[in-house]
Formats: sequence, C-alpha cells, structure tokens
Amino acid sequence: MVRLQGAHRVTDDLDTVATQHGDDPTRVEIVTGIEGAVEGTKVDCIAVGDVPAAELHGAELPDDELDRAFILSHRWALDSAENRILRADDLELSATVDCRFASAAALVVMKLQSSPRRKGDRSYKAGGDLFDIFRLISNPELTRAIAVSLHTAPHDLGSWCAASVAGSFVDQSDRSAAAIARSGVAGARSPTSAELRRAGELLVHWFEDTPP
Repeated sequence: MVRLQGAHRVTDDLDTVATQHGDDPTRVEIVTGIEGAVEGTKVDCIAVGDVPAAELHGAELPDDELDRAFILSHRWALDSAENRILRADDLELSATVDCRFASAAALVVMKLQSSPRRKGDRSYKAGGDLFDIFRLISNPELTRAIAVSLHTAPHDLGSWCAASVAGSFVDQSDRSAAAIARSGVAGARSPTSAELRRAGELLVHWFEDTPP
C-alpha cells in the first residue's frame, strides 16, 4: 500500500521481516511483546537468517522451489528495503515515522510464493495475494522498475518470479481472476482475466527486454 501510495483493500495486520540471531527473538518480536506497543494491530514477523540472500550458497537452499523462494524472497526483501517517510494525520493524531519498506519487486516475489501455499481455512487469502501482485505489476509507475529490479534478485529468484507471473497471470488468468473474485478483496471491481493477462504479459516483456 505504501508502494502504491494508497489502500486498495482492507487489512488488519502488519507484515514484517527481521533478522534473527540464533534463538534470540527479533527486534520486532521484542517490541510487539511490550504490552500496548501496537494496540489493536496484529503484527506478524518472519524471522530470516543473518546472511544476505546473495551470499547464501546454493547447497544451503531447499530443493523445493516454493521453500527456496520463501527463504530467498524474505531475506532479499530485508536486503533491498528502502527508507520511506510515512505520515498519519487525523483530528486527534499527527505523526511521522521513517521506516524501511520492502521494494515493489520483493513484494511481488514474496506474494508469488505465498499464494500457492494458502490451504484449508486460509485458502481465501490466495486471492488477496494475487490481487496485491496485480495492483503492483499493473501500476504504470512500477511495472518496468519491478522488471529491472528482478534482474538484481539473488540466485534464480528473478527468473523464477517472471516464470511464475507468466503461469499465474497469463497461462492461468481465468483461474487467478476467479480466486480474486471469490476472496472479495477487490470488491465489485474485481479485475478480469484479460486485465490479469495483460499485466502479466507486460511484466514478462519488460523482464525479457531488460539486459541483466
């Protein structure tokens, strides 16, 4: 939502990534453990290792492509995070905070690996993941930048992302459009399969057309 400079769906939680050293809690877990620190907001923290994604050896990564993408995408999100100023204003509160936010490309990769993992009671969340990806890759100010950034992703993460976008948004656009519509996250204006396919094709085009 920060990358899109606006809210496109309702959410009640805050997703974070933080380095974990050994068995110690992350800084996020320490802060959220303080009573009243984040009243009314659910904060999820995914702990990652203290080695940058680009420095991980292939032998240390899982063979399963989704498990591999999970590890690489979340660590890369932390490695490539950028500072942004977030300001909140209403009648009773005015606050400004300087935070590190994941890049648009890292968000796309993280959500691509999470969508097929949604099973059982959480299956409806797959539509939310797909809708978030669509909003990011269909934004004219972000599409090319995402494609360029994917070439800087560690290991084979960038090419995996491009192939996954082609699969979910081009080859299986009808299925993805139906998942978004079922989830209800997009409201009455759920994207059509044609819109998903066009967004996916454009991102893949820019990825393939951009020199590594």
